[in-house]
Amino acid sequence: MLRRDTPRVVCVALVLLAVLTGLNFAHGAFRLGGYGSRLFEDWIYDAVMVGGAATCLARGMLIDRSRTAWLILGLGLSCDASGEILASFGESSAIATQDVLYVMLYLASYVAVVLLGRERVSRFRASMWLDGIIGICAVGALASVALLTPSLVATHATVLKAGLDVAFPLTDVLLVGIVILMLALGGWSAGRAFTLIATGFVVMALADGVYLYQEAHGGYVAGTPLDCLWLLSALMLALAAWQPDTDSSSERESSIVIMAAPVIFATSAIGVLLYANARGVNGLSISLAVATLLAVLVRLLITANENLRLVASSNELANHDALTGLRNRRALLHDLALAARTATPSQPKLLLLFDLNGFKLYNDTFGHPAGDALLKRLGRKLADCASGRGETYRLGGDEFCALLDAEGDPTTLAVELAQALLEAGEHFTIGSSYGEVLLGVETNDIEEALRIADQRLYAQKTLVVRPTRPEWRDVLLGLLRERDPQLGLHVQEVANLAIRVGQRLSMSEEELANLGAAAELHDIGKTAIPEAILEKPTALDSEERAFIERHTLIGERILAAAPTGRAVAAIVRATHERWDGDGYPDRLAGQDIPIAARIIAICDAYNAMTSDRSYRKAISHERAFRELQRCAGSQFDPQVTEVFLQMFKEATPASTLAASSTASR
Repeated sequence: MLRRDTPRVVCVALVLLAVLTGLNFAHGAFRLGGYGSRLFEDWIYDAVMVGGAATCLARGMLIDRSRTAWLILGLGLSCDASGEILASFGESSAIATQDVLYVMLYLASYVAVVLLGRERVSRFRASMWLDGIIGICAVGALASVALLTPSLVATHATVLKAGLDVAFPLTDVLLVGIVILMLALGGWSAGRAFTLIATGFVVMALADGVYLYQEAHGGYVAGTPLDCLWLLSALMLALAAWQPDTDSSSERESSIVIMAAPVIFATSAIGVLLYANARGVNGLSISLAVATLLAVLVRLLITANENLRLVASSNELANHDALTGLRNRRALLHDLALAARTATPSQPKLLLLFDLNGFKLYNDTFGHPAGDALLKRLGRKLADCASGRGETYRLGGDEFCALLDAEGDPTTLAVELAQALLEAGEHFTIGSSYGEVLLGVETNDIEEALRIADQRLYAQKTLVVRPTRPEWRDVLLGLLRERDPQLGLHVQEVANLAIRVGQRLSMSEEELANLGAAAELHDIGKTAIPEAILEKPTALDSEERAFIERHTLIGERILAAAPTGRAVAAIVRATHERWDGDGYPDRLAGQDIPIAARIIAICDAYNAMTSDRSYRKAISHERAFRELQRCAGSQFDPQVTEVFLQMFKEATPASTLAASSTASR
């Protein structure tokens, strides 16, 4: 099968060359024209050689791909055909010129094979080079056994003086070696064109070898089927020139050859050594056979090393998420097992499970490629935030995880990593819910740890960000985030803390739902406050402070506009009342303040103190705890304050508590 753009005249020429080659073979086998027939032995023979050269030249001139290689090979075949034409005239004066022309064929073939072979090589590996060296050494060992035996050299001494009859088969061996090298560098995936080229040169080498042997023993006769081998070689090269560019060899076939080639070459080298031991072969054959076996040994070592690296790479891929590069669920289970064995109350490990909020809507709005890009960014931010403190993981979808050394306040660590999973832009805000568990303090069982963290995550998600809540909450939260993404994060963190305190106070599910909603929306009234006042870096004057204090009333009006929001609105109105009655707007005191508002007041104050503001820097968590204790009974409900502080103490390692206690004194 030829390439589709093969000109009709080339197709006819190739058919004619095949017919003439067949006629030449028939003449050699059956003496169609009798002995010494010039028609078959000169005219037809020379016509096939010229036709093969012309076909390769046409390929180089008409097709852009591999043009240089085919033009060089065509010129080499033209030199060979010219030498045959000179031989047909039988002029003794032309012998030197004829031999030079024959040598030009080999030089051109070397260059063409390298150029064509390079096009098939995507990358070079040490094992490929070794395969080529193994093949060259093995072919050299076999050729030296056949061409340089003592009897052949002794009976052909006069020819050796001229140096050409032996030189041609040796150059054939070199050519076959180069072909093997290029095949090896291409991973033994030959393709139809290169297979025909390789076969053509092997046939030419075989013909030269048989000719040398017959000449050495006085048995060569012109016009035999042997002459047809040179024509067959030229025909194969001509056919190769017009094969399709695509490689039809399969990956499975190439893999089989990659494994089989060193075995075949090593077996041939062993055969040469056995023959040398029995018949006394020359030293070059033994040296090449030994070199072949040594190269095969090195090849085995390189292959073993490549396989070890492949296994290591496979293990690396098996333990990492392909999209984000973070470690995956399999790696988490392995690391979790190690952490569970080593975690103690004094040296606990913090397991955090994260689930993104708003990712599905983002994916549906902007498309999956944008969603993948977002997951990559958030994964990098999470890894950077946890750097030096532990490992981060992507469990699949929009679920992330972290396994950290619990140094410091676990809640603070959790909030800090949750902030890394925050991203806001026009018409979207992505945040996260999380569940945490302390290995070594709460449990050392892996399954139980995952179950606890998962329950806490989805409890938080249900009460804070589950989309089954009334739509007005989503609208108002979107308004908050559009106004200030950091404000959106602040209220989410306050809501997370408030829910945990409410659970400790045994609030009902409905009370917790209202608490979570009010905590999220306690600052909704600030959307009506000018930004110049909210972000003022200096102290507010009395008029500005009075304006600010109206935000709870504004928030109540906004929420009470929806019938289902009135209970939440009442809580929001009271979030800035004080236990001693000096708060606003109604100057409520003690138990008259809704319990949910008292919880939110403490959580809001703690988060505000430990976060940077335009008018001051964040203070440490220890200082914030001391400030809450100082204000318990005046600004804050003392019982709720104690529950809040106890929540942190129970989740904090003993060593950290000791340090905190010392600092408090």
